[in-house]
Amino acid sequence: MFRSINSKFYLIAFLLTLSFGFGYAILAYFQLQQQLSSRLAQEAIVLERDISTLTELFSEIRFWEKVLLTQNDADADIRFGKLTEDISHRLKLLQQNNSDPVTDLTLKQIASHMENYGSAVSHLIQLKTQQRLQAAQMETSYRSMVSVILATNNIDLYKPLFNFTHFFLNYQTAKDFPKYQALKLVGNALGSAASSPASDSRLGNYMKTFDNLLNENFQTELDITERNHKVEELNQVIRASFGQISISSEQRLAGIMQESEKIRLNLQHLFTLSSFLGILVLLIILAIISRNIILPIRSIARVMQQVKSGELQARFASSKESKDEIHQFGRAFNEMLDTLEDNNLTLIQYQQQLEQKINELSEREQESRQLAAQLQRVEKMEAIGTLAGGVAHDLNNILSGIVSYPELLLLDMPKESPYRKSIEIIQQSGQKAASIVQDLLTLARRGVPVWEVTNLNRLVEEYLASPVYTKLTDHNPEISIDLHLQSDLFNIKGSPVHLAKTIMNLISNAVESIKGPGKVIIRTENRYISLPIVGYDNVKQGDYAVLSVADTGSGIGAADMDKIFEPFFTRKVMGTSGSGLGLAVVWGTVKDHQGYIDVQSSAGKGTTFTLYFPITREEFEVSEDAPPLETYMGHGESVLVVDDVESQRKIASAMLTKLGYRVTTVASGEEAILQLQREPADILILDMLMPPGIDGLETYRQALELYPGQPAIIASGYSETERVRKTQKLGAAMYIKKPYSIEQIGLAVQAGLQQKNN
Repeated sequence: MFRSINSKFYLIAFLLTLSFGFGYAILAYFQLQQQLSSRLAQEAIVLERDISTLTELFSEIRFWEKVLLTQNDADADIRFGKLTEDISHRLKLLQQNNSDPVTDLTLKQIASHMENYGSAVSHLIQLKTQQRLQAAQMETSYRSMVSVILATNNIDLYKPLFNFTHFFLNYQTAKDFPKYQALKLVGNALGSAASSPASDSRLGNYMKTFDNLLNENFQTELDITERNHKVEELNQVIRASFGQISISSEQRLAGIMQESEKIRLNLQHLFTLSSFLGILVLLIILAIISRNIILPIRSIARVMQQVKSGELQARFASSKESKDEIHQFGRAFNEMLDTLEDNNLTLIQYQQQLEQKINELSEREQESRQLAAQLQRVEKMEAIGTLAGGVAHDLNNILSGIVSYPELLLLDMPKESPYRKSIEIIQQSGQKAASIVQDLLTLARRGVPVWEVTNLNRLVEEYLASPVYTKLTDHNPEISIDLHLQSDLFNIKGSPVHLAKTIMNLISNAVESIKGPGKVIIRTENRYISLPIVGYDNVKQGDYAVLSVADTGSGIGAADMDKIFEPFFTRKVMGTSGSGLGLAVVWGTVKDHQGYIDVQSSAGKGTTFTLYFPITREEFEVSEDAPPLETYMGHGESVLVVDDVESQRKIASAMLTKLGYRVTTVASGEEAILQLQREPADILILDMLMPPGIDGLETYRQALELYPGQPAIIASGYSETERVRKTQKLGAAMYIKKPYSIEQIGLAVQAGLQQKNN
């Protein structure tokens, strides 16, 4: 029934829809209940807040009611009216937004009480106003009586008047019934005393008017008291209603919260149940997906990964009974792999051939670019040299008179002659010009008159002891010179004069490139180049004596790097420091000595000039400290030299043959093992790096398998490496660095043979 992926997909979709539909229905129902509870709770909270606000507003109304009745503030009636309107407006809004009928009825009652309260306060204000008017009239009538009595000068009326005044003041202070009665009595007494025939008739009228006003005022006071009681009753009723609403709101909120908690618990229970059912349905779906989809796809992915790793024989294990799309895809994938495996071998062969050709073309193109750049530089320097040679030849002819004739003139000229100083200046200028011409001859590659054995260490030390160097350091006291000269530096062959001038030019240029404190480092060393160095010059394989001069100066910018060896190219002001031929002379001298130049520099980071001179095995003379040749001569022992460079094999063979050894040479480690299988050797001389075959360490390991304890020494152009140390741990006697002298290789072979004998 569910054989295809499509039918299984519809089954899964149905189960998912059913599960999500059930869960959504439950969630929607309880969310609706929760929203209703939340709305009712919000309504109760708002009602509680508004009732609290109304209570505060009503308290403020009571305050302005008292201010209004006492008439202490002209704006009291305005504030009272605004607060009354505000409460009425808020009550209407509460009635509109409230859904509880009991609370709605209470709000209507509060609104009715507020209207009655407003009316009662208005009536009370009228009574207060009327009372104040009556009090003013009573005060006027009282003052009239006093005026009349004082005008009649009736002493009998003074005492009743005094009593009347006293009780009148008491009545004004507190208008209660006893003070009213007392004032009535003393008023009657004053009236009786004033009824005599001698009294003024106006006094009786005033007394009658005062008595009527007193009765009206006291009645008004009784009405005010009654109205105050009414206002207080309304105040208590309103406040009680507010409190009733507040309590009802709190109870209602508590009921809503309980109902909400019940809804939450029911939702939690139903959610747990639905989660359990959902998880159950999900597990069923996952089981279906895993068994029918994921596992087959994972199996196909595993096969793809194996194929990616190179295992083209891997295949998908498909059931022939299964007819779904994944298994059909798996079987088709297996067929594709069968075809791919057949075609892969052919493709690999084509790819290898293509990569080989691409590598060859890339190497040729790179070499062609480098050679073209170097050829262009050499041709440029050759052209400049040719020009310089022609100019130097002509200048020599011209300068011969300038240099020679002043010398002749000075011989015949008295010392006190006024012209002697001028002629000496002409002679010195001519000599300087001749020195520049000599530099031009060096640049023209025509300036090496001698070709003899010399040593760079000796030339450097001679320059450092010269007055020229002393003058240079005196003018630059903040610059230090670091000297690192290899003690056993090999000799070279050439012109000591030109080489000395090259050393002078390099050191003076290095010093002059430093502004302020700095350092110049002079270094010599023997160096064997096993692989060509690609740099400013391409340094070929061979043995070299190397001179390097490094400074911490301003450096050379990339734009100037190709011009530094051109004549008269300088960053200095012409005429103030040299002729601009210093580096051009260095170039010509190095090339005359079949050497190479490498320059490493960048602006602001200093410069290093490295000069490579081919070594010579010739000596000045036998050193008194060197052991005599007889002490490290051989006695016909067999030596197998293993080195991939032919020139090194020839040098080693010549030295060892001269020392009395029988020498055999091979070009690789593989050839060495074959040679040892044919014929053993007393000692091996191993080069460490011999690409593309096995290196010296692996060669020695295989040699030890053939002949345990086989003596060997290591000869390499590189510094001592971890593989050199491993070779020594296996039993190699010594490590000597190329290039080596006949003494070094003789002593090393002798030490290796002695180790074998011990």
